Order: sequence, then structure tokens, then C-alpha cells
Amino acid sequence: MKILVITNLYPPHLADTEDFRCQNVTEALSERGHTIHVLTSTCGLVSEEGHTTHAVGVGSNVRVQRQLRVNGKFDQSAVSGVGSLRELEARNNAILREAIIEFAPDVLHVGSLRGLSKSLLVTLHRTRVPTCFSIGDSWLDELRDDPWLAWWHREKVPAMQKMQRTSLEVSGQRAKWDAVTPTFLIPGVNRLPAIFDRDTPDEVAPNSIGTPALHHLYFSSPALRDITAAAGFQVAHGKVIHPGVDTRLFNGELKPADAPVRKFLVAARLTPHSGIATAIDALQLIRAQGVKATLTVFGRGSSEVLAKLRTQAVQAEMPVEFRASGLQRDLPQIYRAHDAFIYPVECEELFVGAPLEAMACGLPVIVNQSYGAEALFRSEESCLAFPSGDAAALAARMLELSQTPNLAAQLAQIGQNEVLTRYQFTTSVEEIERCLEDTIAQWQSA
Repeated sequence: MKILVITNLYPPHLADTEDFRCQNVTEALSERGHTIHVLTSTCGLVSEEGHTTHAVGVGSNVRVQRQLRVNGKFDQSAVSGVGSLRELEARNNAILREAIIEFAPDVLHVGSLRGLSKSLLVTLHRTRVPTCFSIGDSWLDELRDDPWLAWWHREKVPAMQKMQRTSLEVSGQRAKWDAVTPTFLIPGVNRLPAIFDRDTPDEVAPNSIGTPALHHLYFSSPALRDITAAAGFQVAHGKVIHPGVDTRLFNGELKPADAPVRKFLVAARLTPHSGIATAIDALQLIRAQGVKATLTVFGRGSSEVLAKLRTQAVQAEMPVEFRASGLQRDLPQIYRAHDAFIYPVECEELFVGAPLEAMACGLPVIVNQSYGAEALFRSEESCLAFPSGDAAALAARMLELSQTPNLAAQLAQIGQNEVLTRYQFTTSVEEIERCLEDTIAQWQSA
């Protein structure tokens, strides 16, 4: 297949998201013989003009074109005002149309559009090229705040904007613009207050918002599909394909049964809901009982959150090391250098990857049981679990690993087998490949 991938960010320019899923899948599909062109944004480039390169290393059939412009996300300046917005929208939609014409893909594989023009959805629909969406984050809900589409579709706008908008519609200018810079999300419907006026008194019914092109899609987790449907979008038909773990990269020998469990690791985004504060409190509790344990926190994110966590660790005089890296290849060695992994995240995750990676590298894992992670495993068999935010319960689990003979080795063995049999990255790629092939077949039959 000739596959055109459309996404907001692509390594090495990650804008601090550390999300390698799109690249991993794209290069794996290339290895399977498909020819791939990636259309992404100028984020990370010195010049806004963009460029096209061939990907380095694995995936030599991948060409990366960096020309789309992000609006107001990932430290990019925000564009406002109908004139400036129209210029940005016209540029992005023209680049998309040109890429489709020049590359002539068999299928479009759309990743995250966070920060990108949502009018691209309309252009994708109009191209009549088979299109499959990979939904790995909550970018779709961002549609409701898209500045260009909201300018046209909100009912509650300032009087001056209302007059300007009406003038453009009465004169026929909106219809002319729409041909190359889409303004209608639904043909012939001028306003969509249920979608774009967030303060409307009526709640948006789940699975009620129809959007162009979203006929073929898959999610990275059931939780993300449920969240997206609850936000109103018609996505209940979407498949779920877990990203899986590339065990060629993430692997490791199991430690001896009598090896001590002292070095604990957390790998998570630094957010107010990361649960890392709970892990530091638990470390303090077990050290008070004489266990000479340490904690490493691996991840980036909010500088404010990092400052609070550092202060917490220093004030408690806890041996906590904070590390960060944007390189995926650094992670396996980080996992292998520790004795156990803690997944304390205190919110619904769009996809759960780190505990599976740790298991693949041979670590026993302790997970928060309250937000879906435990459902991936078998508690008491492949992992230990604790209630969200409960430092005492987490400390008890850490003590179990440290003091129960053979427990860590048993959990690590079962966990690693779990990943190898249920969460192989190659299996995910095969499912995605079939999904793309089905998209083409169903599109042709329709």
C-alpha cells in the first residue's frame, strides 16, 4: 500500500510529548513493504517554511514532509482574527490537498490533529480517498474549540463578529471560501451551537456528534473510546488496538529469585495526577521500617509539578532521583537498572504503556487499581495493585516485594510472559495493517 500519514508531530520533534507510537507504527509498516509519506507540522524547525526528508535508520521507505502549521499548541504562537485564521487554514488545507495529489496514496492514516486545523477533517472527507483514523489522544474534543470553525458556528459571539459573519454569508463570500478553506462542518448548516457553544444549557448526548470522514477508526484503549463517545462524538463503532510493546527494544533477563528489591522506578508524565507524590510518601513509610529503598522518577512535564515533587522529597529527606530524556532507546536500560516498577497515575490514561514496557524488561510491577491499568493484567498473578492515592497501601505492596521470598521473581516471570503472549507490538501492527486494508476494501465497495 501507499500510505499517507497525517499527524501533528513526528520524531525527533516531539514538543515534549515523548510519544513515539506514530513513528513506531509507521516504520513497522514500512518494514512490511509499504511505501509511506508522513505529512506533519513545522514544530521543532528553525524555519517555518518546512522541509521534506527521508527518515534516518529503520523505515527507509518513509519520507517526512514538515509543512503544516500548528496554532497555539506546543509553544507555537496562537493565530486569531478571521483574516489571519483564513490564511493559516488555507495554507494547511492546500498543503494537504497537494500532498494527496502528488503522493497519490491508497489510504490516508490520520494520527493526532491536536493543534492542527480541524477543517482538515472536511478536506479529508472531500478527497474521497480511503481514510482511517488512529485515535491515541483526546484531540477530537479539541474540535469544539477550533478557532476557525468556532468563528463560523457559534451562536454566542460579539455583535461586531455577528455582523461581519452575516455580511460574508449574504454576499456569498463564505461559500466561495468554503471551497478551498472549509467553513461548513456539515453541508448547508450555518451554525452548530450544540457543538461549539460549550455553555449551552443542554448537555451533548453521547455518541451524537457526527463528523466528516470518521467512518473508519481505531482507539488505543477502551477508556479513550468511552471518553470520546461521552464527549458526544459518533465513535462507538471504533475498534480498539492497544499499541503493544516492541520486545525487540524492550526486553531483559529476569533477576535471580533471591535478588533484593530496593530500587523502585516510576515512569510517568509530570502532571498533578501523576501519583508520584503518593509514591514518595510510600517510600518514606517503608524506609521508616528499615527498608533501604530508593525511588527514581523518569519523565518530563510541568515544571511546577516537578518543583513541588523535588521539595517534597528534599523536605522528607528521601533518596529520590529525577531523570528525563526524550530518547526512546534510553528507556529499556532505565527499566533494567531497577528492581521494581510502580504505576501510580491517578487519572484515566488514554493508553497504558509504561507498566507493559517494564514487564517486558523483566520487572515486577505495582499498579494503581482504580483507573483501568489493572484490567490489562491479572492482579496477584502478573502484578500487585493498590487503591488510588493510598500511600499506606502502596507501601504495603512495596514491602511485600521486598520481604516475600520469590514473589518479585514470580510476578516478573508471569508479567513478561503476559506481554509476550498478549501485548506484542508486532500483533498490533498486523491489526493496524488489516484495518487499513479493510478501510480500502470497504471504501471501494461503498
